[in-house]
Amino acid sequence: MAQAKGQRARTPANSATTARPTTKANPEPTPIPPTFYSVNQLGDHLHAIRWELAAVGAGIAIVGFKDWDWGNTSGFQTIEEGWFSKNTRHGGMDKIGHSFSTYVIADLLTDRIRANASNPAGAPITAALVAFGIMGLTETMDGFTGRHRFSREDIVANGVGALFSVFRSSVPGLSEKLDWRLLYTPASYERPGITGENGILPPYERQRYIMALKGSGFETLKNTPLRYAELHVGFDARGFEEKERALGYPIERSFYVGVGLNLNEVLFGTGPNPNFAKYRDTLPGYAARKTLEYLQVPYTSVYAGSNFSTVRRVGTTFED
Repeated sequence: MAQAKGQRARTPANSATTARPTTKANPEPTPIPPTFYSVNQLGDHLHAIRWELAAVGAGIAIVGFKDWDWGNTSGFQTIEEGWFSKNTRHGGMDKIGHSFSTYVIADLLTDRIRANASNPAGAPITAALVAFGIMGLTETMDGFTGRHRFSREDIVANGVGALFSVFRSSVPGLSEKLDWRLLYTPASYERPGITGENGILPPYERQRYIMALKGSGFETLKNTPLRYAELHVGFDARGFEEKERALGYPIERSFYVGVGLNLNEVLFGTGPNPNFAKYRDTLPGYAARKTLEYLQVPYTSVYAGSNFSTVRRVGTTFED
């Protein structure tokens, strides 16, 4: 068909002509790496455990006034206590006790943050920081009592316990495999004349600390009878306390190895045997399981001990 008069015919653009590059704004911002831990998370975590913190504070205050002479105030004093040597006050049992206490507080708070916080990422870090702070404040209070005084070694021991809690809670599967426990030794375990005291906490001469490796935490053992078994290593120190010295007992520091029965698996594990597994996630079940993670029940394990150091006192001197 003929074109209308005066109308120019449209011609295609020259394919050889190079089009100008156009720039287009990127509608999406550059991705920012996620923050593993932040101040906002810390605030969220602290709010999630506010009642637990109140309970821990009240418990420590009760023990402090009952067992640690809080209230008998004096000027702030420090002391260099040493670690595990024969001329220390408690042979290192106090240092392990500080580490263990910090670990227990941090571990419990980790669980509660994970259960209650809107963003539980980094829960072991918050729990460890809070536990370290609580135990540091406790040590500061000791500094105002003439009986105990402030010890830098105790602060370091607190840090070890906090770091162990972070490690155990952060490595996948480790909390199912490894427990750190306190054994309050019955009188039959101890030398004649060593009995308890009237304090809330067990005296050092009745404490033994245990690391328990649990068969139930290993996939290859979960469906075998070895899920009920544990391997133990332990440590205690004897002969350092006033009562032991009065009875003439030597200083002994001992390592232990042994086997134990996993009561948590017996009582709350899944399997063909009737137990309380259906109650494991209730509040009483949780309390029972955590107690068995921290306390070794007497007569549920057997040990072979080795006194790697025995020292006798002769007056005010020591004889190896």
